[in-house]
Amino acid sequence: MDKAAQPETKLTFDDEVLAKIAGKTASNVDGVLSLEGNIFEKVTDRISKDDDPTTGVNVDIDDENQKVSLKMDALLEYGKNAQSIFDKMVTKITAAVNEMTNMEVAEIKLNVKDVLTREEWADRTKDDKKHEDKKH
Repeated sequence: MDKAAQPETKLTFDDEVLAKIAGKTASNVDGVLSLEGNIFEKVTDRISKDDDPTTGVNVDIDDENQKVSLKMDALLEYGKNAQSIFDKMVTKITAAVNEMTNMEVAEIKLNVKDVLTREEWADRTKDDKKHEDKKH
């Protein structure tokens, strides 16, 4: 007896999906203030609907081998150990990507654009918010 033929299947992900997973995961790492201007809830105690968790994350997907490479630009909190922050980001992002997509993270590169104290960051985000309000 022949079994019913199984359909050919293939699951793929848009770059934006992997960028969103990485961005949202990075937002939960203590010491990460921003990925290229993306204001995280932890810093401002609120997150606007205009914030995009994919900002500052570049993705390269190898669908054939089910691997993903990520490049990110971030602002980190002054006084915190950048290597420790990066190590936590790598661990959390690798786990989140694998759990949600079954893909392996082949590479994560982080470029630190600046370091700011929480006070400097709060002042900067207030200034940015004022400029945004004037535009609308």
